[in-house]
Amino acid sequence: MMGYFCKFSSRLSERSGVIRKTHSAVKSFARDQRGVSAVEFALLLPVMILIYAGVADVSRGVDANRKVSRVASMVGDLISRQISVMPAQLDDVFKIGATLMIPSGTAPEIRVSFIKVEAVQNRPNLVKLDWSQKTAGFKESSNRVDRENKQTYLPENLRQEPMNYIRVEAQYTYKPLLSAVLPDIAMEEIYYISPRYSDSIRYGISK
Repeated sequence: MMGYFCKFSSRLSERSGVIRKTHSAVKSFARDQRGVSAVEFALLLPVMILIYAGVADVSRGVDANRKVSRVASMVGDLISRQISVMPAQLDDVFKIGATLMIPSGTAPEIRVSFIKVEAVQNRPNLVKLDWSQKTAGFKESSNRVDRENKQTYLPENLRQEPMNYIRVEAQYTYKPLLSAVLPDIAMEEIYYISPRYSDSIRYGISK
């Protein structure tokens, strides 16, 4: 009987030792801070990447919008210096304007329109579309009335006096770095300028 009691006590002591060691190991693991930084970094890394990509997207988007404005103004300035233009010449001007978007992978879509404001006695001035040319990918309104109204649109302050205007429309689709979660952004710039060296610019007629 005494021998059995000694064996039982020995086994109980061994088990108590295992429990104490296990408890000690758990407490030691809980106090160990060596892996906390790695875990925190792993949790914060996706957030940091999103913030960085978001800041980069805003910067690239602002730069792209400025370039679209420059495309419209440069194309208008080049055309305003002409007395007459041929379709092939306008295509070349469109290509020159597209170089301003480099290193972007896509070129802007451009439309140039020559609009006349003619005085009509005792009535509001008449706005007429003289000629227009655009790039192949230029997006028109699907609504016929909206499309026709836009073809002859001029701001009210430009309708007050008889005058001729070159209107340049530049369209560009900005693709964000986070395109998986953010949609493409459509950008458009409209620029107006008057002919520099003549009242009118003839279209499709060589000098």
